[in-house]
Amino acid sequence: MRFFTAILLSAAAVTSSSIQAQDVAAADTFEREVAKLLKASHANKRGVVVHVGGESIAGVVKAIGPDAIVMANQQYNSIVVRREKIDAVEAN
Repeated sequence: MRFFTAILLSAAAVTSSSIQAQDVAAADTFEREVAKLLKASHANKRGVVVHVGGESIAGVVKAIGPDAIVMANQQYNSIVVRREKIDAVEAN
């Protein structure tokens, strides 16, 4: 019985570590894709919609920093958004 329990626990540990590795890879892919869209908006002066906490912010990216982006739209000259809070980005 102890042997069976040990095998189950080791299998659970392997599964848990592979799930964590997949989560890290997915987060890395998300960050890269978001960065590509934001850089394209900045370079081409094209609009994007950034979704943060259930809110949508439309505008053009003025600057991209390591932890925040600065956007502008017709209503506001500067909108600062924390990159870690971005849930999704839409671009044409």
